[in-house]
Amino acid sequence: MSALTLANGRSDVTKMSSREIATLTGKQHKHVLEDCRKMFDALDIQSADFSADYKDGKGRVFQEYLLDEDLTMTLITGYSIPLRHKVSKRWRELETGKALPAKSSSGLPEYRRARTLKMSVEAVHQLFDMMPNLSDLSKQCAAANIINPVAGFEAIPLPKLEEHFYTAGQVGEMIGVSAQKIGRTSNANNLKTEQYGIYVMDKSAYSSKQVEAFRYNSNGVEALRHIIHGSAVA
Repeated sequence: MSALTLANGRSDVTKMSSREIATLTGKQHKHVLEDCRKMFDALDIQSADFSADYKDGKGRVFQEYLLDEDLTMTLITGYSIPLRHKVSKRWRELETGKALPAKSSSGLPEYRRARTLKMSVEAVHQLFDMMPNLSDLSKQCAAANIINPVAGFEAIPLPKLEEHFYTAGQVGEMIGVSAQKIGRTSNANNLKTEQYGIYVMDKSAYSSKQVEAFRYNSNGVEALRHIIHGSAVA
């Protein structure tokens, strides 16, 4: 969302990166890139005109696209009508200044807020680089919790959970074994996949750092039950 108005005062930045769109929509960046290419083809536009490079936290160079407002809105329309409405409305408000408080004489408060918003988006990108296994659901939750308070509105909607997920400890209690047993069995049988659950952010048991942690869905619980106790999978 930072590209909407990363401004000194009220001057607008007219490009939004495909990485920022991925953050806003909770999609993987590679999928947003694919959607951009399809859009360029449909509109008979040269993708090279919008292509740029960026470096991740490890210094590796990857491709991204920089889109103007029209292309950004065209792309987002295909994802979510409610999200498109919120983003397009907010963009118009930022352009006209209706959503902003009276500009200070120095422009310093506006600059600081824009800088904070930019830093928040960059922090989200860095977080995702460090935790490549996070599910799209977890990424959207993380981005919403980090960016929305700074943006001042629900730029990124919190996703609705359609199924329940369990920690290793909770699964262990259900099956009658320790959390360590659940972890060892899951690793030995390659159960930490999308079929059996998702990766989420969690606090490390040994420090204050955030780490990737796997949460099991009902399929994961039954698969573990079957492996450990030999009962039939429902």
